[in-house]
Amino acid sequence: MKKEEHEEKVFHSIPFDFDFEEFAHSMHIPSGGEMEEGAKRLVNSVLPRTRPKAIYRVSYITERSKDTIVLDNVKFASAFLSEALFEVERVFSYVATCGIELDEAPVDRNDLMVDYCIDALKDMALAAARKFLENYLKEEYRIGKMGSVGPGTGEFHFWPIQQQKELFSLLGDTQKLIGVTLTESFLMIPNKTVSGVFFPSEVNFEVCAFCSRENCPRHKARYRGDRFDPSSSHEHLLPRRIEVPE
Repeated sequence: MKKEEHEEKVFHSIPFDFDFEEFAHSMHIPSGGEMEEGAKRLVNSVLPRTRPKAIYRVSYITERSKDTIVLDNVKFASAFLSEALFEVERVFSYVATCGIELDEAPVDRNDLMVDYCIDALKDMALAAARKFLENYLKEEYRIGKMGSVGPGTGEFHFWPIQQQKELFSLLGDTQKLIGVTLTESFLMIPNKTVSGVFFPSEVNFEVCAFCSRENCPRHKARYRGDRFDPSSSHEHLLPRRIEVPE
């Protein structure tokens, strides 16, 4: 059954296919030793309570200008966002999270190794939630390629993080629905949570291309944000035309 317009859809039971070998490799845990055994005991104790979650809403662009767009009567001031969505009418506003359960796990938070392992688990759970949602949207709405961008990603002035408040207003009571809280400083709790909009894209749009942070382990694209001038016309840079090789 298709989701009704202007209603949130929530996923509470997102599959989390945990691979200990992948986990141990990412954590640089040597095999066959006491450290590995300790990590296995920790994982076995907290994995059953891991609950990645996501929420999304179909949103339509009802107004647009060079430096603003309006999604379902909520205004966003961002020339970068306006250009990214230049040929788009429908987007999917969303929040995906690792879930609050790992923060509430009865483990020794004074043990740095335990805290490090929990943080890595949260990263993996968040990745599972976001990928699940992306795949669901592609299948449900018959979309080929999709791009994604969120407040605070890329350079800070492209889509200011302060507009988390407007984005969250589209999604209802996220704390009640998926346990995610937006703080007064516009950060999200749990910390392993992402928000933004998915949108159809004919090219491989990567927001990494608009972030100048060096030595980022998640960086996927060469920086091109120096070509973007928010005071310029749409002809200066159209993110939809920036294709990142597969």
